[in-house]
Amino acid sequence: MGTAEEFDLGAEGEASASPDALERVRESIAEMIALEEGIAQLEDDLKAAKKQLQFVRTGKLPDLMAEIQSGHFTHAGWEVKLTEFVSGSLPKDPAARQKALDWLESHDGGELIKTDVKLSFAKSQHNEALSVAGGLAEEGYAQIVESGVHAQTLQKYARDRIADGDEIDFEVLGLYAGRVAKATKVSK
Repeated sequence: MGTAEEFDLGAEGEASASPDALERVRESIAEMIALEEGIAQLEDDLKAAKKQLQFVRTGKLPDLMAEIQSGHFTHAGWEVKLTEFVSGSLPKDPAARQKALDWLESHDGGELIKTDVKLSFAKSQHNEALSVAGGLAEEGYAQIVESGVHAQTLQKYARDRIADGDEIDFEVLGLYAGRVAKATKVSK
C-alpha cells in the first residue's frame, strides 16, 4: 500500500480520506489507464485489420479470381462476387480542377458542373453567378466563386461512361476504378 506522499493530494496538501480509500483510488486509476491503453491497442488493431481487408477485397482476391477467370465463387456458406467500383473526387489544385472541368465539358459532362456563390447555380447559370458575385463585390462583400461536381455525381458519371464503353480520363478527373470482392452469407 502506498503512502500519502505517493499521491498528489491537491492544493491543500492534505488527505482527508482513509488509506483504504486512497488505495481504491489508485486501483481505479490503474484500471482506467489499463482500459485506455487497451482501447488504443484495439483501435490500432482494428485499423490494421480494416486496411488488410481492403487489400484482400480490392487487390488480392480480385486478382486471384481473374486468374481463375471467375467473377463469382462460393465457399463455406459465403457467396463472393466481384463488382466494379469508381472512387475519388475532382482535384483540389485549382489548375488541375479547371482541367477536369474542361474535360467534363468536352465529354458530355458539362451539366454536372455547379458554380457556387453561397448558393448553387447550374452550369447554364454560370454567367448569372458571376454577375451576382460581381454585384456583391461592388457592394463591398467578399465572396468566393467556385465550380465543381459533387463526388458521388462524378463517380456515377464515370460508371455510366464505363458501362457505355465511352472514353474517361481517370487521372484528369481525380478518379480511380477497380474491382472489389463482396461476400454475402448464403441462406440455408
